[in-house]
Order: sequence, then C-alpha cells, then structure tokens
Amino acid sequence: MATTVEELYRNYGILADAKEDLSQHKDAYQVILDGVKGGPKEKRLAAQFIPKFFSSFPELADAAINAQLDLCEDEDVSIRRQAIKELPRFAAGENLPRVADILTQLLQTDDSAEFNQVNSALISIFKIDPKGTLGGLFSQILQGEDVVRERAIKFLSTKLKTMAGKLKNTKLLSIFYLLAVVESNEK
Repeated sequence: MATTVEELYRNYGILADAKEDLSQHKDAYQVILDGVKGGPKEKRLAAQFIPKFFSSFPELADAAINAQLDLCEDEDVSIRRQAIKELPRFAAGENLPRVADILTQLLQTDDSAEFNQVNSALISIFKIDPKGTLGGLFSQILQGEDVVRERAIKFLSTKLKTMAGKLKNTKLLSIFYLLAVVESNEK
C-alpha cells in the first residue's frame, strides 16, 4: 500500500519532535522515503521532507538520494522542479560530486524553468565546494551525451565566469580558463 499524505505528515511530526533522538526513528524516515511511490501530493511532500532529515540518517543516504533522483525524473514537471530545488541539500562531503554529476545530467531538460532551477542548484553547490562541483561537471563533459556536454561547457563558460574570482585554487583556475578557451574556440 502506498504512503498517504497523512502518513507523511505524521512521520514528519515524529522526526521534527525527536530533535536529538532522530536516529531512533529510522522507520519514520523510511515512510517518508516511500512517499516517492505515491501520487503527486505525496511526491511533492517527499521531495521536501527527504532532504530535511537526510543528514540524520547516514545509513539511508543512498536510499534517500535515489528517492530524490526518482522525483527528479518524475513525469510531473512541478515535482521535478521541487526535487531539483532540494538537491543541493544532499551536497555534502562525498555526496557533492555525485549531486553535481546528477545536476549536470539534468541540464539536458527542455523546460526553461527547470533548466534555470538546475543552474541555480549547480551554482549553490559550487559555492559550497568548487572542486567537487567541477569534478561532477567534468565527469559529464568527458563521458556524457553530446547535449549534456555542450550544456555543461556552456554553464561553465557563462555562469561560472562571474564566480571565477572566488576560486583560490590555481589548478582549478587554470582548468576553468582552459575550458573557457575551448568554449570560445567551438563558436
């Protein structure tokens, strides 16, 4: 049986009230993860609730990221946008390059609002960890489909041009400027 809106709110309440004792309520978080299998209302709530408690359940990190990714691929564009908006909340530590890689793949969308959401999410994780974000972007530039590669290069050459001054690592700056040269030569 699919998770209902009422169950999602009830389990959200359990987790919100638990404060320091969150890890004792793994089953409540699992109900929230299962919300991705519900209808549109359940999916929208799951897209918001999953990232809120993500850091409290490291043993469910992969399941949580995969659940959020399922929502990023939903047929309903409003659910996809909500899920994409929340993706930066998963971008911590070892998860950041993976989230950057996923967001880079999502650049292939044809929906302009969704595309802008992906750009905003990429910029926000770039501010957290430029090196990890560039790793995810370059992974898709090297191995992704043509449309993803082109959009990743365009993202780097346009959106990040204004942020290059924030890069303190000279190796990253060199890579960034090299990419800008490659982009200008492709035009």
